Amino acid sequence: MADRVPFRWALCRQTVTLYHPDHDAGTVTRTLLHGVFFDARRRETLDSDGAEGSGSFLLIIPAGAEPFSLAPGDRVMEGEGPVLDYAGWADFSPANTPGVAAVQYVDRKTLRGIVTHTEAGGWWTSGGTGAHSLTN
Repeated sequence: MADRVPFRWALCRQTVTLYHPDHDAGTVTRTLLHGVFFDARRRETLDSDGAEGSGSFLLIIPAGAEPFSLAPGDRVMEGEGPVLDYAGWADFSPANTPGVAAVQYVDRKTLRGIVTHTEAGGWWTSGGTGAHSLTN
């Protein structure tokens, strides 16, 4: 068995900024990742109460990317995002900061026992209902 999975990541040409908090230390680690795929979506629906918005994202990080830490509760922003200290973490959410996505899951994908890529994603509603609140 080969030690490398022969994949081409033609769509992985974007840069994202990952934000990982350490609540015990009171710090936020900011990591730039290049050569990834990031797809953020926004959906608006109308009902008798007015507009309801929701959002979701998918991040694909090919194996061999720069070292990174990513876990549920972290944040992702397309491109090079701002430097953030721990005091600003609580307000750094999809509800308060345009372009920020809240990570709900991180899943390493394998083929024939070899890690090929990491997927991360999340979804939320503006009203705080459904799968995830914009304020988380």
